[in-house]
Amino acid sequence: MKLEVSHPEGTPHEVDLPGKAVIGRDPSCDIVLSDSRCSRRHAVIEETADGLVIRDAGSANGIYVNGRRLERSPLSPGDTVRLGDTVLEVLPDVGATVVVAPDELDLTGRPPTPRPPVGRHPSSSRARSQSARSTLRPARVAAPLPETRPPLTVTALSLLWALTVPACVAGGLIVALRSEAVVGVLAAGTGLVLGALAGVMAVGLRARAAWARHLQIAAAGIGLLVCPFTFASVTVLIYMLRADVRATFEAPGRTTGAGDAEPTFALSLLGMLAVGLALTAGAVLLL
Repeated sequence: MKLEVSHPEGTPHEVDLPGKAVIGRDPSCDIVLSDSRCSRRHAVIEETADGLVIRDAGSANGIYVNGRRLERSPLSPGDTVRLGDTVLEVLPDVGATVVVAPDELDLTGRPPTPRPPVGRHPSSSRARSQSARSTLRPARVAAPLPETRPPLTVTALSLLWALTVPACVAGGLIVALRSEAVVGVLAAGTGLVLGALAGVMAVGLRARAAWARHLQIAAAGIGLLVCPFTFASVTVLIYMLRADVRATFEAPGRTTGAGDAEPTFALSLLGMLAVGLALTAGAVLLL
């Protein structure tokens, strides 16, 4: 069989389907898709005893067959499969089968006059193409709109890093004013460097850059050693190590973080951070 591959922007094109094909963004796949919503190895299409079958290969956004999200589904000519923003249409095999009606049989020994091969007539091909197009449009309309804002927890982390910038700079300057010259210069410089790093983290998380996620995981790992903020760091690690959150940073603007669990993570983070600040303030007062 053949597949017609349609991207949101671009001209549809046909690909020959081998006995088994891996579909995804990875260059090693049999069918490579330039779609940020597709996983590196998104789905597998293969011939089985029951015919052509497609199955999800552990993708982040799933597969939709004729508008329904399924883990595994048989495929027939005319079916549409949506992977991210890409739509695949299963095209029928155009054979050379000759169909002869019973009343056209000629017993005189002369060979019968064959009809045109099924599926070769231009009008029937055009009608089938229009029918397939009408099937495609509802599937695309039904697709969820891309998420353009960062998830709630990522936004909270970005704001916290942004608030850290003036705190680091002000802290360094206060220590510098109360210390000797050499120590004061080192304190001021350290405050400025830490403030710059915090600003970079705020921007990176806001843009959902992959490197910002890795740095946030590293920062949370260091935070585990700071007793007042251990629980806040644990919350951040659990959140950042989720597969759906990883997909958010791999394809910015296309996914929704932890989904329904976003408010829980955001409130837990802020609550644990408030507890850590209260413990820190109490320790300072006692000392």
